[in-house]
Amino acid sequence: MSDEDATYTCSPTMRVMPVVLFNLLVYFVIGLPNAIIGAQFVHNTLGFSTAIAASTISLQYIGTAMGRVIVGHRIDVHGPKAILRYGLIFCTISGLLMCLAALIPGFMGLNDTSRYVALGIALISRLFIGWSESCTSTSVTTWNLRRVGPAHSSVAISWNGVTSYGGIAVGVTVGQFLSGLLPNIRLLPVGIFATLLGIGGIILLTFYKAIKPLPSKGKPMSFALAVKKVLPYGAALAAGSVGFGTVNSFLALYYTDNHWTGLGVAFGVFAACFIFMRIFVSGQIDKHGGVPIAYMSLVTEAIAMAVFCLVHNPTGGLIGAALTGAGFSLLFPAMGTMAVRTDGPEFHGILIAAYSIFTDLTIVISSWFMGGLRDHMGWGVMFAVAGVLCISGIAFSAIFSRIPGCGVPKNAA
Repeated sequence: MSDEDATYTCSPTMRVMPVVLFNLLVYFVIGLPNAIIGAQFVHNTLGFSTAIAASTISLQYIGTAMGRVIVGHRIDVHGPKAILRYGLIFCTISGLLMCLAALIPGFMGLNDTSRYVALGIALISRLFIGWSESCTSTSVTTWNLRRVGPAHSSVAISWNGVTSYGGIAVGVTVGQFLSGLLPNIRLLPVGIFATLLGIGGIILLTFYKAIKPLPSKGKPMSFALAVKKVLPYGAALAAGSVGFGTVNSFLALYYTDNHWTGLGVAFGVFAACFIFMRIFVSGQIDKHGGVPIAYMSLVTEAIAMAVFCLVHNPTGGLIGAALTGAGFSLLFPAMGTMAVRTDGPEFHGILIAAYSIFTDLTIVISSWFMGGLRDHMGWGVMFAVAGVLCISGIAFSAIFSRIPGCGVPKNAA
């Protein structure tokens, strides 16, 4: 019996758990090298600049955005299990490439040739983990939307976020521990563990019964059309992603630049507020609708940026981090529940992919843009601009919803 034919007696949360496990696995692997591959491997071992080291990390988001364009339609045509398998295969390849990159300096000696070869392999590994992320997160969300139905779509989307950020946080900690096992080849144990987890995920997936793709009543939806349909909700998500991306990218530098202690506590509160809101408050989305909750999230993020601007001390940093985590937490599922309603369930894959790309691209672009603002105009201006962009998401969402064919629920079309 397949998922769509099953009669569930358990709660929607318990229905999503078996499938969301794969999202946790892949994001755990994403987190494993985050503290190692840029700063320790690319910068310290290979001797490249901090800018190149930072680009090694951000390249993953570019790979994820590239993957979104393709995987959504594939999921709708072939089913989420088939595309999830590719995600786990890409995860395994990324781990193998990390192992190879780690071994290159030892085999070839540390010279100009080996440095660039190792860097190239490391960069390709980041692209593969980005492709893995796009395949996995979109497949898992689509699969769970089928398991819980439209009445509980916020549950399916919310738990993806919990496992995403929870997996990365735990992965970073484990990766730091693993890197200490071989101090001269720190990336190697991380790559080995990532490879083993990818293989384990592929084996585990074989025990899951696939769900059949829903038949399409018309032509396949193009990615461009999907983007147009979700544009009002994606615009709000992009606006909120500016605030989230700014804090996620620059909080450590902000604390270091001001010689403050307590960075670990700030990141911990940031993550705790994010996860708390996803687990205990996301049910309000189905009760009150996605748009009001999303607008409240954007206002909360804007307030967080104002706190960073006006309260220039560690307490302000802590409060700003907490409000950012709490604000952004519900934004993705709130607007996501609206985005998937713009067409039938047979197009959930491509709609989720089109919606998600707004945050992928925004985080990459905003990190470059905000970094430039900070370098030339200071921290206050950077946080102020981020706050204005957050609150502007409400206006952009309302304006784009007036464009014919944008943001219209299928049953209202």
